[in-house]
Amino acid sequence: MSQDLLLDVRHLKTQFHTKAGEIPAVDDVSIRLEKGKILGLVGESGSGKSVTGFSIMGLIDEPGRVVGGEIYFQGRDLRTLSGKQMRQIRGNRIAMIFQDPMMTLNPVLRIDTQMVETLQAHEKISYKQAWARARDTLGLMGIPSPETRLKAYPHQLSGGMRQRVAIAIALLLRPDLIIADEPTTALDVTIQAQILSEVQNLTRQYGTALIWITHDLSVVAGLADDLSVMYAGRIVESGTVDQVLDQPQHPYTVGLIHSLPGNNVRGQRLAQIKGMTPNLLDLPAGCAFSPRCPRASRACEVRPEFTDQGGQHLVRCFHPGSQLAGGVA
Repeated sequence: MSQDLLLDVRHLKTQFHTKAGEIPAVDDVSIRLEKGKILGLVGESGSGKSVTGFSIMGLIDEPGRVVGGEIYFQGRDLRTLSGKQMRQIRGNRIAMIFQDPMMTLNPVLRIDTQMVETLQAHEKISYKQAWARARDTLGLMGIPSPETRLKAYPHQLSGGMRQRVAIAIALLLRPDLIIADEPTTALDVTIQAQILSEVQNLTRQYGTALIWITHDLSVVAGLADDLSVMYAGRIVESGTVDQVLDQPQHPYTVGLIHSLPGNNVRGQRLAQIKGMTPNLLDLPAGCAFSPRCPRASRACEVRPEFTDQGGQHLVRCFHPGSQLAGGVA
């Protein structure tokens, strides 16, 4: 095993039990992430990417449960740890940034109280030292007048500022891994670009690994080192960002790229992937994407396994290729 390998998720399966049956939200997902690297996890809503992040963090609540696979973090299988052991790792060695910063921030406590308590919960540190570190971390996130912001309550900050504070709290303990679940989706593009740049610089500076969960390929294009594309609970394509975006092999990946506004001719209708995402309770036999795929054939009635397209560029498809006859719409 590589000394730089930080996270090794093997054949992860997470299901939600409902009256209608078991929903395979995450189905045989494997991820490898090295120190200081950024992985983009991309897919439509309902593809399972957020549930993958919550499964790694051990935050799946009933009626959901992780039913299979291994989650090795620094060589330890997180699935074998007790609740107390997991709480010591969560927030300390692994942190999560949520789409809604109010899932991180307590609305009735000042920012300095929340940041100082976070530090003192995991480290033996004085209030003065913790306060100074909180102030410096806010400054690293590009927050102006950090001393003033520390004295504010969450409702006194703008949405973009609250998200920066939430990210600062995630970075406060210098975790080895951060899982970011679409934290910039609700922000305007200017603030989004600033936060992406700051997060990228900080993770590289401290050697922190990052999983950036998003539905927006344009976000991860300039941020991530590697990219995994999810569909209906499975990773259908993975590789370096350049491999996946410059030479996409799965029809779904090609469809996502073609549907970006910048890839469409001005004045014409936006390209789109035909059909709808499948009901996870009633997945088609074989490849889940086959009902929407212009290349589907009888071979697709069997579930495809990964094939290597070269240089660890993996794809689950019987008809891989960057150009699709007849387009994607």
